[in-house]
Amino acid sequence: MLRRSLVLLLAVLAAIGATGCGGQAEEVREANAYAERVNAIQAAFERDLATLNRTVSAARERQDVADAAARLQRRIDGVRRELEEVRPPAAVAGAHRSLIAAFQQWSAPLREFRRSLRRRDVQAALRAKVRFDSESGAVVERVNDARRRINEALRDLSD
Repeated sequence: MLRRSLVLLLAVLAAIGATGCGGQAEEVREANAYAERVNAIQAAFERDLATLNRTVSAARERQDVADAAARLQRRIDGVRRELEEVRPPAAVAGAHRSLIAAFQQWSAPLREFRRSLRRRDVQAALRAKVRFDSESGAVVERVNDARRRINEALRDLSD
């Protein structure tokens, strides 16, 4: 889902970092550390999301869906917090903030869906689920855009 990874860029930056000198080498090392951390956060989230998707697909009861939605909410909030703890290089600070904002924006429709499940309002739950699904697509686009901007900025560091 969020497969756009910095892994290849990480290898490029590592190679350049070995040949860089002075301040540029330190910048590249910081960029490498940043890319590694963001990649680790993303990979863990993708694994958890795949597990949650399987859980929701197998769910037959409203409470099972509600429990899975609550786990997803905690995971999205956790990813946002983890990303907030990462100190990005100055060159990617704006794109990093956009990445965090995308995860934050994902929470609102999920909370609405969870509220409708608690109220046992089937019609509201269906509307909220449609909104969440729609917002999920938009979030993926925002995450991918932020990651593209991060990749470009990190690539510029190596030039």
